[in-house]
Amino acid sequence: MQTTPTRTIPSERYSWFVLGILTLSQTCHGIDRAIIGLVLAPVGKEFGLSDGKLGFLAGFAYGIFFAIAALPFGLLVDRANRRNLMVAALTVWSAATALCGLATGFWTLLAGRAAVGTAEAAGSPTGMSLLSDYFDQDRRATAIGIWYLSSGIGLAIAFFVGGAIVQAHGWRWAFLAAGVPGLLLAPVLLLTVREPVRGGRDLSATVADDLHGLSFTARVRLLAARPGLLHCIGAIVLIATGIYGMSTWLTTFLIRVHGMSIADAGLTVAIAYGVLGSVGGFAAGWLADRLNRRFGGFDPARTAMLGAVLPFITAATGIATVAAGDRGVTIACLMACGFVSASYNGPIYAVIVTLAGPRLRGLAVSMVQLGANLVGVGAGTFLIGAVSDAIGGIRGVAWGIGIAMLFTLWGGIHLVLASRSIRRASTT
Repeated sequence: MQTTPTRTIPSERYSWFVLGILTLSQTCHGIDRAIIGLVLAPVGKEFGLSDGKLGFLAGFAYGIFFAIAALPFGLLVDRANRRNLMVAALTVWSAATALCGLATGFWTLLAGRAAVGTAEAAGSPTGMSLLSDYFDQDRRATAIGIWYLSSGIGLAIAFFVGGAIVQAHGWRWAFLAAGVPGLLLAPVLLLTVREPVRGGRDLSATVADDLHGLSFTARVRLLAARPGLLHCIGAIVLIATGIYGMSTWLTTFLIRVHGMSIADAGLTVAIAYGVLGSVGGFAAGWLADRLNRRFGGFDPARTAMLGAVLPFITAATGIATVAAGDRGVTIACLMACGFVSASYNGPIYAVIVTLAGPRLRGLAVSMVQLGANLVGVGAGTFLIGAVSDAIGGIRGVAWGIGIAMLFTLWGGIHLVLASRSIRRASTT
């Protein structure tokens, strides 16, 4: 079904409706990506897998194929009908998740996770490109912050509902249940969301008109030349290494170290990273836009510096979570960590899509997602499993999480450098 982009600026009411549909779509993305973290223990027990192999299934099996598909999808997002691309991707990753429930061993589950990763590579660049043409730069951090509620909500649903399903029916039914919502939402998205005009919400002309015929490497060079952009991309990759790795292994940590049941551990992670993470993500995006309006409009340097504070808090509370011996202290630190864990998304992605411009947004977000999933999701999750195997004992996974948190701290440093770079360029 092909549509012609609407030539008028979408109404505010319809823009918020589209944000709601896209947030639901990305929530399905979050459910299908996160569900593997809930079932690592029963999958490992049934198939006789080490923590290293489980980390590979949760990380690299998804992240490598996501990375392979990321840049081709990014280029496609900047040229094709984005609504149709989102519908196709949502359908494929949802179906692949459901089919993971039929896995017969390590290799078949790896194939299912690879299919999920490949299709989900289209989700973030497509969604953010669409939102940038429905919301102007003074509301983008709020819109993206709301859109990123999906990560927390998706994780909460995966761990809360999934935990109950695993407890009652086994891990296979959890995969099936995770895939169904996306299959139901895809036709709704197709029939209700319109393709907007690219750049319709941007205040001034950009290099967009000069991009026709440019090669892939030339487009990457254009992005690399934007002050602070590479620092922002690198920061998200590093932050994701700690945050995604920690969220994936937290259930296993709580079961092994604190003796919690899989349902109770799943509920705890769902509240921390899901409910509180969603509230924190929205609050940070709203705060960034409010501060920018108060001080004269969107300022990428100011916004990047605000984003820099958040991963420092995340790293400190994350390390405290796995270092504490008392269960009550652990849960308190975990709730604090969960609240700030996703809060950088709204401010920093608002900086990235604004600096990139309407014709390079898909590629820019794909570059972020490539690194975040190959290094962050892939290496971060595998690193924790490998450290756990190397150290051994019930606290091996705690050491792995603590080491992964250092990457989140490193990401915060890059956001400080991004802010300085943007500010320096604006004053010369």
